[in-house]
Amino acid sequence: MSQYAEQSAKQFAEIEAGQERMRKTQASLEQIVKNLQEGYAQLSKASEETNKRLNIVFEEQHHSKRDRDCLDQDINKLFNVYHNLKPQPQGQVMKNPYQPDDIKPDAMLMNKARSPSPCQDGD
Repeated sequence: MSQYAEQSAKQFAEIEAGQERMRKTQASLEQIVKNLQEGYAQLSKASEETNKRLNIVFEEQHHSKRDRDCLDQDINKLFNVYHNLKPQPQGQVMKNPYQPDDIKPDAMLMNKARSPSPCQDGD
């Protein structure tokens, strides 16, 4: 019987050791899951902040392009006013450096009058 008792005690000790390893493994896995959840939360927050920054940069670029377009329109308008006010020598026409040669100032103004101007949207 003592051999049976020793064998049972040995098996019981092995079972206890196995259960302790399982508890440690479970605790480690729970800590890993917790760390992953915290990391995911941090990544989500960083992603949201990055998206906000990208949206701000995009808006700034959009407004910058619109401002350049408005400036081009203003230059063309001023050049046309200047061109119409300044007396030209016989046979000479002043060239607008901001317009292609094949577009006449009046036609250009008519085209812009038909299309919505980004400068008039109130922003």
